[in-house]
Amino acid sequence: MKNSFEHLIEHVDPDEFSRWEEVELEVYAFTDLGFKVAIDDKYMGLVYKNQVYDKYHEGQKLRGFITGVREDGRIDVSLQPDKGRHVHYTFDKILNHLRSVGGKSEFGDKSSPEDIKREFQVSKKVFKQAIGGLYKKGKIKITEDGIELIT
Repeated sequence: MKNSFEHLIEHVDPDEFSRWEEVELEVYAFTDLGFKVAIDDKYMGLVYKNQVYDKYHEGQKLRGFITGVREDGRIDVSLQPDKGRHVHYTFDKILNHLRSVGGKSEFGDKSSPEDIKREFQVSKKVFKQAIGGLYKKGKIKITEDGIELIT
């Protein structure tokens, strides 16, 4: 059976993509380093396992972001946008979570990194930045028990 990803270009000119450019991805292979993706059905890229906050399967389509083209022409990809946009995207995840649990959540500064990663697919650092931003905007309040939606 012919591999449907044989047509992908493995090495590109460093100017082919700009850093943090948003692209369409399709997962096609898992490696010790992470997983290989088809970028815009034309190029081959790699998402490193330290960038993975969820379970994925071959054939899954995702949105991703170019983090760079290495000197050898290989493309590195992230599933999260750059820091500023990443925190902003996390705002919506937290607000949606709060709405789904009736406005009060046990998640907060004291939550474990593992629980935060499982629920929000982000690091604890990004989560804390996002709840700080939501607090400053008056969208949530931070309590001893977690966070609460302000309506």
